[in-house]
Amino acid sequence: QTDDSSRLTTVENPTLITTTNHQVVKLQLNATSSSHTKCCVCRENLRDHAVKITFQIEILYFFSRNIWIPEGARCLSGHLINNLLSKEAVVQIKPFSIRYQDLSSSDVQLILSKAQTLFENGKKRFSFDDPRDLNDDEYCLLASLSRDNFNDFVQIVSSSTIRPSCNRSIRTAVGIYLYKLRLGISNRLLACMFQIADKRTVSRIINSARQAIVKSFVPDNLGFGHVTREDVIGRHTTIIARELMCGGDSTDTAIIIIDGTYLYIQKSRNNEFQRKTFNLYKKRSLLKPMMIVTTTGYIVACIGQFMSDFNNNDAAIMKDILLRNTDNILSWLKEHDILVVDRGFRDSIGVMKALGLEATMPSFLDDRRQFSA
Repeated sequence: QTDDSSRLTTVENPTLITTTNHQVVKLQLNATSSSHTKCCVCRENLRDHAVKITFQIEILYFFSRNIWIPEGARCLSGHLINNLLSKEAVVQIKPFSIRYQDLSSSDVQLILSKAQTLFENGKKRFSFDDPRDLNDDEYCLLASLSRDNFNDFVQIVSSSTIRPSCNRSIRTAVGIYLYKLRLGISNRLLACMFQIADKRTVSRIINSARQAIVKSFVPDNLGFGHVTREDVIGRHTTIIARELMCGGDSTDTAIIIIDGTYLYIQKSRNNEFQRKTFNLYKKRSLLKPMMIVTTTGYIVACIGQFMSDFNNNDAAIMKDILLRNTDNILSWLKEHDILVVDRGFRDSIGVMKALGLEATMPSFLDDRRQFSA
């Protein structure tokens, strides 16, 4: 589209108008110092690990504080959290002078785009897009991770195939997934909290986050492939366990504890699935993951989920795991390794011994009044 009166050529699309002239706009702005030797936030002398302020940060704090951070300004690295100024730094920053700033057409477009993003985020009840919106205690309460751990977790998950969409960023997708795990609230409530269209969109977001976590995070942190048998023996076996189980002499025997746990679920509309997941002991619908941990509590693997009907007791699940060599458990275990189990595994002891493993479980009274010394 060509405007002959102004001789300005523009190319229009639904989201962006790009100008081809090179005119600039000069604005009078409150500005911080642009010194390379003093911090633009606290004006202290810069030491090692000084960080250059990016243009995105300049725009963000121009809108929030009406203070322009000039190009080339630097600050101490301690003022930044995940490449953004901390809340304390935002409060501390003060204008140093009034200066005239030249903004090109592309700068103006970027400023308008950032203004739109800030406006949309400001309408959200909950948002993980700005790491400073929640403090450490709130992150731990809502997502069971500290803010730094959450940021590291998002960075790991971002290396997978997950991509941001029009409905959510990667941080928001991971946050919603952790909300679901931590609080167990409904998808409809999550949609209300995060200003998402409907519960089906929330379900797709959770599924995308789950797949990304399974691909990028789980293989390095769960399963027999993520930790060696030697690490378990040397770093994750307590002295008292070694004394009790193998007399303290053996340094080549792995001691692991195996037990099933419960994951409660809602009642299913599918009658067959409901019957298979209803536990007569707990009187509730649940699934049973099999936990394999060390004597220090370090989680080696979590195998499952399994149904919870009478066919899937702990012994039956354990025999299935061993006979199918699930997660290459038999390649990881060696002969005479010790498996600590409870009496629910008594019907699988024969399989364990046939594979050369030692099973240890609490003794039975066998009509005695008490256990002997």
